[in-house]
Amino acid sequence: MNTIRSIAQSNNFPERTITRLKAEIQKTHATRDIDRNKNKRRKWTVFTYHSPRIRKLTNLFKHTEIVIAFRSTNTIQQLKKPKPQHHTQEHNKCGVYNLTCNTFKLTYIGQTSGYLKQRYQEHIRHIRNNNPQSAYAQHILKHQQEYGPITDIMTLLKSEQKTSMLIHYEQLYIQTYHHNGHLIPEQSAGDIKPLIQLTIDTSHTTGIDTKLNSAQYTN
Repeated sequence: MNTIRSIAQSNNFPERTITRLKAEIQKTHATRDIDRNKNKRRKWTVFTYHSPRIRKLTNLFKHTEIVIAFRSTNTIQQLKKPKPQHHTQEHNKCGVYNLTCNTFKLTYIGQTSGYLKQRYQEHIRHIRNNNPQSAYAQHILKHQQEYGPITDIMTLLKSEQKTSMLIHYEQLYIQTYHHNGHLIPEQSAGDIKPLIQLTIDTSHTTGIDTKLNSAQYTN
């Protein structure tokens, strides 16, 4: 600094400018030291971001020494370019279906009055958008599990075009899979209906349709 001041005086350069420059340099070094000490005290933590509620939760730590980082719930398996889907004939039908988790081999039961392949695309879109709208998407995102192509994980359980019967068949299969311990925990089995419970007998599966129709008309 003395050399700089001497050169400035020899060239008739204002000394106050040199003084101001020195003060700015000292201030910059002091600020860096403070920031360095702050960073040493900070702790990092990672949140899985899949809904706006996570952002609201992490805002509580904004003025603390905890630094928040986010990571996606997608896996490499989910992010890679999907292979072309090959639908079977049953995927062009409507009715009650199941979706299987490739990791735990647990099942989600659903029903649709449209094509199964369209409902499959809806579930996959929820997963890729980190939108736990369906119980199946919530299960995959929550546990970071793998899903597969439609031919591997989606099966038509009951082909049915009557909208009034879809709910009854869906409840039948939900209660059956829950009874056998195969239903994903994110899907609620609802209230156990005694008349439907009578149809859950693996040794008399051929009578399910008849018993279900009887239960419907009895109600």
